[in-house]
Formats: sequence, structure tokens, C-alpha cells
Amino acid sequence: MTYDPVAPVAQPGSSTPARVLIVDDDPTMVALCARTLTAAGHEAVVATDTASALEALRAQAPFDLLLADIQLPGASGLELAQAARELDPAIAVVIMTGHSSMDTLHASVRRGVADYLTKPFEIDELRTAIDQALHKRHLLQESLRMRALEQLLQSSEAMNAILDREQLARTIVQHAHAHLPCHAGFLIIAGSTDTPTEVVTDPEHASLLASGREAVAQSIRAGRPLAVRDKTPLATAGEHSLTHGLAVPLRSRGEVVGAILLCDNRPDFASSGAQEILALLANQAGNALRNAHLYAELDTAFKAMRELDRLKSEFIAIASHELRSPLSIVMGYARMVRDRSDGELHAYAQRMLDGAERIKGIVDDMMRLRDLDRNQARMSTAPTALGDLVAQAVERLAPSAQQKQLAVDLRVPEAPLVVELDPDKALLVIGNLLANAIKFTPAGGSVTITLDRWPHERLATAVGRATSNPTVRRLKGAIPPEWAVVRVEDTGIGIPRDQQARIFDRFYQVASSLTREHGGAGLGLAIVCDLTTLLGGVVWVESEEGRGSTFSFALPLGR
Repeated sequence: MTYDPVAPVAQPGSSTPARVLIVDDDPTMVALCARTLTAAGHEAVVATDTASALEALRAQAPFDLLLADIQLPGASGLELAQAARELDPAIAVVIMTGHSSMDTLHASVRRGVADYLTKPFEIDELRTAIDQALHKRHLLQESLRMRALEQLLQSSEAMNAILDREQLARTIVQHAHAHLPCHAGFLIIAGSTDTPTEVVTDPEHASLLASGREAVAQSIRAGRPLAVRDKTPLATAGEHSLTHGLAVPLRSRGEVVGAILLCDNRPDFASSGAQEILALLANQAGNALRNAHLYAELDTAFKAMRELDRLKSEFIAIASHELRSPLSIVMGYARMVRDRSDGELHAYAQRMLDGAERIKGIVDDMMRLRDLDRNQARMSTAPTALGDLVAQAVERLAPSAQQKQLAVDLRVPEAPLVVELDPDKALLVIGNLLANAIKFTPAGGSVTITLDRWPHERLATAVGRATSNPTVRRLKGAIPPEWAVVRVEDTGIGIPRDQQARIFDRFYQVASSLTREHGGAGLGLAIVCDLTTLLGGVVWVESEEGRGSTFSFALPLGR
């Protein structure tokens, strides 16, 4: 097996010598043209008839220019020019003729002839014609290259728009096959310890053989495109045994993710320009494959998280339902024992009842989450004075604050702020925020509850400084001009900035469940977030570790 590294493509206007095929049945003319072109730095290959010229065009390396006499044994120079253009659309053609006419000129143009020389001609005329023809070739090559780059851009857009790995693999090999027409194209996707190597073929009936796999491996080891020639077929496509190929590795961020192998039975099926385009396509394909792989991993992780969330929600529903009945029995007997006893027995029963109340609070939270998850939370809205709800929440939790000797300061405006809302759900939000402030504020501290009217600009500024959560992200929608804002400020332990993004997640606790001093299941703020969303409001936190926290709950006014 022979491997030929793909050489860089010469750019138009470069000083790279041209390969010229000279065809004339006059040995003297052939020798004169060959000496002239060789002296100008070009490589000259000569032929004296059409058959040998066609053999040279098909078997040897591509030619830049064909210089042919119009009258040749076996066929005319114009027919030879047409055959040459079919093999290489960018080849330049100069025709030599002993008698020029308009018919000859028209026939030359139709076959893509760049220029023609009338015999006899001067050496300078030959040089000028050759230079002009090569210049036209450079322009044509650049035009073809730009067209190919446009197609490459379209291919890149098509590949980057696909995230399904199987569909992307088929698209890559089809586009590679389209950029470089051949009998068969293969995309080899690198495997891992858990995933075997995958081969995608175009057409589907093509088969990659052992020699083809070795060619791909050699290209990957070399880290560059390789033109492959072998006596043993690289692949088969129907009745065709394909012994020539072009292998291009696919890389993304320095890592090999696969390779493209295009196979044919023609030695010159891959022009240098097509090789360059295929190398660029391979770079885009490598990145697209990596993106599709990352998306697949992300999708798998997302599905796993969604399943875990479903199981968690199912557990909440089952646990909350199963706990309510036995908990009611425990609380009933605890009250009965407490009411019918005194002394130590009375105190023990009260402790039992307090513990059962805490469990009941957790169960109630779980039931609320279940209803929110199932969209069973019913809304019963009415114009409500928000200040009355705040005062009611403070009154309910006053015993807890007094037990810790906390100073509670309530500040509400004289003019009532009336909001269209569900009073029970809004009271639950305010109550949870206030209960949290009391729980996490050390004895002797203070809690301040403020109700005020804010313009949207002030609210947007405050929210912009806070860590994002689902209710904050809703601000990108319709913008009410004014908001009613309840702020609960404490002198408690505060929340580290890096943990503020998660405090509204279910079951999340800032401290470990084994080391934290405060009780709870980590459901209160999750319920606050979900109920705030249901009410069409916004909730956010401003906090600094060791310096307390301020939780704000805002509802739009004027709805």
C-alpha cells in the first residue's frame, strides 16, 4: 500500500511551476514548445497523438495546461481539449492551428479553450499565450474554490444544525461524498472502551475492507490527510473494487473523533482543490460530532435527572399521604394525654405534641409540593390588602419570636396596598419567609418586615444584583409599572453567595443535614418559589455570610 501525503494547495498568483502537456504530431514543433516552456520554468510532458495524450491525462499527475495542435491523428485537438476539461474543469487549454477562422474560434470557445496560436508563431507569442492561459486558470481555480467554499459553508451549517448523532453521521458522509464525487464514502467514528468503532457508508451497499481500515488508521496516526493507492481493494461498491482513496482524520480540540475515507477506482479522482475542501470539511465535521456527543451526554444526564425528580415527587406524594393518618392518631392521643395529666407527664406529652406538629408541618409542605407538581393547586383570587396578610403572619409567628427573644419590627404604609391575589397562598409565602428569618436569627437578634410600593425600575435594579432563580427569569416577559414588595430582613447567620442560587431548590440545605443546627426538610423556600410563580410575582434574596439576609417577595400592582 502506498501513502502520499496531501500537499498544500498552491494559491492563485503563486510562482509554482506549471505542468504542461504538449500534443502535436510534428516532432519539431513539440521540441520547440518543450524547450521554451522548460526555459520558462515549467514542466513539459510531450505526446504526438491523441491516444497517448489521453493516457497521460488519465494516468499521470494533474496538468495545469494543455497545449495541442488542432489537427491530430485519431481525433482533433478540440476533442482532446473537451476530454481534458471533463477530467479537470480548471485545466487551461491553448490550441495551435495552421489556419484560423471564425468557425475555429467559436469551436474553441465552446470547448473552453483559453487561447489559440496561429502557426507559424514567435516564441514570445507562445510565452504570452501560455502566461495568459495560466492566469485565466488561476482565476477559474479561484472561482471554483469560492464556489466550493460556499458549498462548504452550507455543509457546515447543515452539520452544526444537527444534534442527533446518527443523523449527523449520515449527513457528514453524504456531504463529503458530494464535495468529492467518488464511488464510495465512509465515516469512521472513533469508539471507546464501552463503545465500538462505528462505520457509516454512502451508498449503503458499499463495504469497507481491511486495507481501507488500515488506511484510515495510518491517516489518524500521521495526523494529516493521506492519498492511498493499493493493489488490494480498500473498499467495494457493487461490482467496483476501489483501490484508490483519500483518508482525512477528524479532530476536535486536539482529539481524534473519527475519519473520512473516500474511495474510487480512478487514481486522479481527488484534485488538490477538492482535497483542501475535504480537509476543511473534516474540521467542521469533527467539531459537529463532538457537539453531538456532548449533547447526547447532556440529554442522558437530563433524562436521568428528570427520572430522579419524578421518583422524588412520587415519594413525596406517597410519603405525605401515608403519614397523615398515623400522624393524626399520634397527635390526637398526645393531646388527650396532655389534657388529662399534669406534672412531668403533661410536659412529656407537650413535647410529643410539639414534635408531631413539626412533622405535620413537613407533611403539609410535601402535600403542597405534590399539588404544585400535579398542577392541582387551585387559585381563588380576590382584591386583598397585603398589609393585613403581613400583620396576620407576624401575629401567628409572634410566639416563636418571643421564645428566642427576637425584636420584630413591622413597617407598613398607612394607605393600604390592595393586590389581586389568592390570600391563602400569599400568606403562606410571607409566613415561610418570616419563619425562616426567625429560625436562622440567633437569640436576641431582630427581624424587620417592610411593605412598600416600588416602581419597576427600582425592582429591576434590586433583582439584577441578586442571584437568579425561576421567578427572577420571568421578569423578561410583561413588565408591570409598579410592585407591592414585602421585605423580611434579619440579623441571622447569612447565606454564602455561592449557595444562594440553590436555596430555592427542593431539599437543599445550606449546612449538611448531619452538622446543621436548624431543623427542616429544605422545602420551605422551594414552596415559596413555586407559589410566587403561581401568583405571578418575584422572590429574591440579598445576603452576606455572617451579616444576615433579606428576602423580598413582590407582586405586581394594577392587575
